Amino acid sequence: MVRGPRLMDHTTRRTPSISLERIFLRAVAGLPENDGRGAVVAEALGYLQQGFDAHYASASGDVTDDEVLVGDNAYAWAVETIARLDEPEFVAVASRMIRDGAGAISEKKEVTLDLWTPHLSDLLRIISGDDAATSEERIRAVARKVADERGS
Repeated sequence: MVRGPRLMDHTTRRTPSISLERIFLRAVAGLPENDGRGAVVAEALGYLQQGFDAHYASASGDVTDDEVLVGDNAYAWAVETIARLDEPEFVAVASRMIRDGAGAISEKKEVTLDLWTPHLSDLLRIISGDDAATSEERIRAVARKVADERGS
């Protein structure tokens, strides 16, 4: 369920060009038991990625007031969405994602899918009950498929 406005396209992306939401939805779709938490996490990831894209749209760091507001709104939707699960472990992983992403940006680096893959794997591990290596391989395999479908 999409509740907030979707972000306008920017000419400069600082996050992966591939949708974290789409990757995560595809990863949880392959789980034997899908209790709905995966869809909620995927939605939150979509908002989180929107927030980063808005706040860090410019490589120079110059963002407009509108971009800051769009980013703040997207972060708020991400937090509210993940909070619906009422599971602190999800919030802890999301916090690490934000910290690591902001750290990369502050070092003038892009926030890559490789940077966020361990976090996506942790989120999947919580839902699936699989070990970290299995969850990471599932995320990487799905990301490759999604990228191939896009022609990346």
